[in-house]
Amino acid sequence: MRGLASFVMAGRGQAVLVVVAFGLLSLLVPPASYLAAAAVGLVTLRHGWVEGVLIMAGAGFAAGLLAVLALGTPLPVLALLALLWLPVWALAEVLRRTSAEGAAVTAAGVLAAIFILLVHVLPGSPAQWWRSLLEQSLAPLFAEQGITLEPEVLQRLAEVMTGVVAAATVLGASLSLFIARWWQALLYNPGGFGREFRALRTDRRLAVGAAAVLVVLLAGQGELRRLGAELLLVALVVYALQGLAVAHAILGPRRGGKGWLTGVYVGLVLLWPYPLLALGLTGLVDTWVDFRARWPASGGPPVESHKS
Repeated sequence: MRGLASFVMAGRGQAVLVVVAFGLLSLLVPPASYLAAAAVGLVTLRHGWVEGVLIMAGAGFAAGLLAVLALGTPLPVLALLALLWLPVWALAEVLRRTSAEGAAVTAAGVLAAIFILLVHVLPGSPAQWWRSLLEQSLAPLFAEQGITLEPEVLQRLAEVMTGVVAAATVLGASLSLFIARWWQALLYNPGGFGREFRALRTDRRLAVGAAAVLVVLLAGQGELRRLGAELLLVALVVYALQGLAVAHAILGPRRGGKGWLTGVYVGLVLLWPYPLLALGLTGLVDTWVDFRARWPASGGPPVESHKS
């Protein structure tokens, strides 16, 4: 990974090449999209938002042109640009200015919440739009496997799809940002990413908002209740990331801690979504209780700034 990071930082052309290559590869291997976005994030972290825009513009044009030649449409590349590259670019600029991953994750949650609210104030029902899209795209895929999606299932999915997309964007953009920060630490500040991630803490005002959303979800009805459910999905992802930082800070340095951390990640895969809920609750409570101050175990020098 250090070699790939060095190649990205070798010049604008190399950075564009990496973003295009991994962006197109993600059409076949979706996780590759995180590496493409991480390259955008790395350039932005090191050289600022203007250079990040230039990389996105060059990569977007080249990848879009290749997508048109191969697929007849640039829509897959435009989706990557809107749902991953742009969010990572924005979060990287926040992190570059604050040197705090918690601030970047907080910004991701706030932007996702604003997106959900905007969708709900637009004319028409977002659930109807999503149901039409799911009937055209998802239902045929299941039908090929001999599975029929019942109308009730489609309707339930449609009612929360805006929140699912927003939460997935927060998670994907945050993971790409973490990769970018890790690459930057490998090149310029060895060990810095680990110290910074273990200190990740979101803004306390976000916890107040999450509590208000929970009240809306429990007390609201109809469209208001659906809005609360979608916002809660975003809050769950944000606080799960903080909960994961807490786990790394407390468990990582302790004897046998790495085994427990491995168990956390295995559980996330095998026991989904229960470990995610547990991490989200841990992160939310940590906002007020501060587990890392009560059980200090991370040690090490203070986090260093990555600013150029």
